[in-house]
Amino acid sequence: MIRIPGGEFVMGTDAADGFPADGEGPPRPVRIDGFYLSAHAVTNAQFKAFVQATGYVTEAERFGWSYVFHLFVSEAVKQTVSNVPQSTPWWYVVNGASWDKPEGPDSGIRDRMDHPVVHVTWHDAAAYCEWAGGRLPTEAEWEYAARGGLARKTYPWGGSAEGGRRASLQHLAGQVSGEKQQERRLRGHRAR
Repeated sequence: MIRIPGGEFVMGTDAADGFPADGEGPPRPVRIDGFYLSAHAVTNAQFKAFVQATGYVTEAERFGWSYVFHLFVSEAVKQTVSNVPQSTPWWYVVNGASWDKPEGPDSGIRDRMDHPVVHVTWHDAAAYCEWAGGRLPTEAEWEYAARGGLARKTYPWGGSAEGGRRASLQHLAGQVSGEKQQERRLRGHRAR
């Protein structure tokens, strides 16, 4: 865990590409007390230990489905997909997708135990944190930490989507040709 010192910052944005309905605006000063934040994402191995110790069932498991990025879905599973959100057609509703079957029922995590756990909701993450003796950060704490000390910038590297180092699918995958090559590179990305 890393100690994030308290401070004041301007939370939110009035940028045209923001989402006011999500509470992103208006910008407002917020005071944060110091808090602790994990330096790393929770891994599949850590989440598996939680599930084995508690018998916890994630919301994706209870619902019987989760969204999966289209490049990760096998051809066999694609044949079973019957629901794709019109506004985000790159996300498929995949029956059987969950934290231990991240691309659907024909996938697994055996060779990805050190990867970040996926297909967990806020409720799932909160239950894990309680079991592990911690808590999720508040939205204000998360935004404060994610800004890394930058004031009123949209991105952790500055005010523009261009330039700087950024964690995005394109950045992780690089400029590659062919969906299969891109998929292999993305699946090889490990939590550090």
